[in-house]
Formats: sequence, structure tokens, C-alpha cells
Amino acid sequence: MTEYTISLQAYAKAVLHCAKYHWASVHGLLLAEKKDGKVRMVDAIPLAHNWTQLTPMFDVALQQAQLYAKTKGWSIGGYYVAYEDTETTQLSASGALLARAASACSGEDIVAFVIDAKKLGPGSTQPGLVPYLSIDSQWKEQSTAFSGTKPKGGAATFVLENNRVQAATLKLIAERADIGIHDFDEHLEDVTLDWLQNSALSERIRTA
Repeated sequence: MTEYTISLQAYAKAVLHCAKYHWASVHGLLLAEKKDGKVRMVDAIPLAHNWTQLTPMFDVALQQAQLYAKTKGWSIGGYYVAYEDTETTQLSASGALLARAASACSGEDIVAFVIDAKKLGPGSTQPGLVPYLSIDSQWKEQSTAFSGTKPKGGAATFVLENNRVQAATLKLIAERADIGIHDFDEHLEDVTLDWLQNSALSERIRTA
């Protein structure tokens, strides 16, 4: 059984990416550190809001993200997507293909997360993430994730790193911190925009 923990940095950046481009589908990567059967998603790298298909640009972004992760001693551990249709929480065929490509780049199994916008409001008690794991070559939703219910049959568990992750993320959204997030799409238009590390936003999230 693998235990997955989602850090504030990873959760907030993915959700802020979704908030900045709330009118579009967005996707990105989650970087992980792994130890003793536990996986901690430590950061997120926003990829795009203009395209959510497997393209040469996606491959370029994957390679750069993997190289960056290695400098930190991390690896690509997850793929996230938020769909333009906020009612959708099913991983699409294109999302599955992109997650598979990210897994191939990482050389390890990863988690695919669909952002559930309906759970991002102040009244929600559940994180806005719906995880999928590749089991027998199919992406399967982990229905008990974040529920506090013990999974059956040695299934994976998913938790936020602490009880302030959701509140801090909502605070950042209210403060329009999403303005400070930049994805690979934006970087292609303005190479001065830091889409990989974004130290200024990372610090703002850390102190939220």
C-alpha cells in the first residue's frame, strides 16, 4: 500500500492554475519525493491552458520538468488536469494519454488527478482532487481518497499534509495570488516568466 501526501505547495499551485484560467481546461505536473513506500507531492509545475493534447510542446515541457525535478532530488509523481466543463471529474482519453506519457518520462508509476472545481469553495470539507491510478493498464478512480476511510485490499491512501492546506489555498485565491502563477504556455510567449520554480509564488504560498 502506497501512502500519498499532497503538500500545500502542490495543492495550491494546481488550484491557482485552475483559478487563473477558470474559463479553460488546464493541466500540469506534480513533483514528488519518495521514501519507504511513501510519496509526497512537494510541488506543482503548470503546463498549459491553450492545449491539453499530446503534442511536441508537451514532450519538451516534460523533459524540462524532469530535468528540473532531478536537480531537487525529486521526480515526476503526478499529472493534474482541470476541465473547462467543471462538472467533469472523469479522466478523459486525452488526459489518460498525457498521464501515461508523464509516467513514461518519469520511468515510474504516477497518479493522475482531476481537479473537482465543485469542491474548491469555502463550504467544502473534501479536497478538490480526484485521483486515478493505473491498474491493469486502466486508469481507475480511487473513490475512498481523502475520505479518512481505510481502503480495502491494500489500496493506496491519499491525505493532505495538514488541515490548513484547503484554508490557505482559499485565502490565496481570495487574494488573487493566481495572477502570479505562470505555465509553460506563458513562458513560450515571454521567456522571462518562471514556470518551473516560481520562487516568488512559492514563498507566498509558504507564508499563507
